[in-house]
Amino acid sequence: MSWTQQSVEEAVRKVGARAATDMSFRELCVSDIRAAIQQESGLEVPASFKIGVLDQSAYQLSLILPPAVKAEGELLESELESVAGGSKSGATDFFNGVGNGLGITGGSAESVAGQVVGRVVTLGL
Repeated sequence: MSWTQQSVEEAVRKVGARAATDMSFRELCVSDIRAAIQQESGLEVPASFKIGVLDQSAYQLSLILPPAVKAEGELLESELESVAGGSKSGATDFFNGVGNGLGITGGSAESVAGQVVGRVVTLGL
């Protein structure tokens, strides 16, 4: 079974329906939700996908936050990490892009970065 929104919704429905009546399956859901989903639906959950399980019979409150919205012109965290996180390829892409916008082409990434910084300092930007 492929990992699509429809297959996930169907798996959630199946797991929830069974967990409502089968207490041992419910315990499996709490202890190993990935195994419970695969057992009930045949759907293997990708390792990168995070799943939390809340038992409504417990005293707890969970808040589901909406997706973060970035301000116009603000970098996403992943975009920022590609430059600030020490990624040479991210820095190269960044400075080449800025350099191209300033008419600076060719040379090593370090050379382009130096020219970009020099141009910005000279222009007082």
